[in-house]
Amino acid sequence: MTKIIKTIYILFCMVLILSLSGCGDNKALDEYQEKMELFFEKLGDYDNAMNSLDPDLDSSISDMIYYLEGISEAIHEMAAYEVPDLDSFDGIEELAKQANEYMTEAVSLYREAYLASEYNDDLAEAAYENYERANLRLRYIVEILRGDIPEEIFVTD
Repeated sequence: MTKIIKTIYILFCMVLILSLSGCGDNKALDEYQEKMELFFEKLGDYDNAMNSLDPDLDSSISDMIYYLEGISEAIHEMAAYEVPDLDSFDGIEELAKQANEYMTEAVSLYREAYLASEYNDDLAEAAYENYERANLRLRYIVEILRGDIPEEIFVTD
């Protein structure tokens, strides 16, 4: 689950390094890139925290939910960023909105699945599917920022 976040973070950092060399004149673009860099750093921090959880501890479930809520809040904030008006960034705003919706639903379902009086495998599976959908949208955003338009974007779930 957290490998996806780490991959997205690494890809985004590479995109930023490559793109920073040619964008000193556009303030909106610079601001957006800075916000996105902080966003992906935040995701990386949550990824590291989730990877360090000890599943044998009684608090591991509540800690996992806490970190997932943090990821959801970070995505919610990112979805509110003003995307620079560039043709090459078309689709990012909608993908961010979708990622936010899927992650919000994932956290809600994870909470229901794990914190109810009895664990619910169906809810956990639905939560994971929403989590994966959110991460897929984040990967698409990274690809668009890199200058690639993923073909799958036109046939997503």
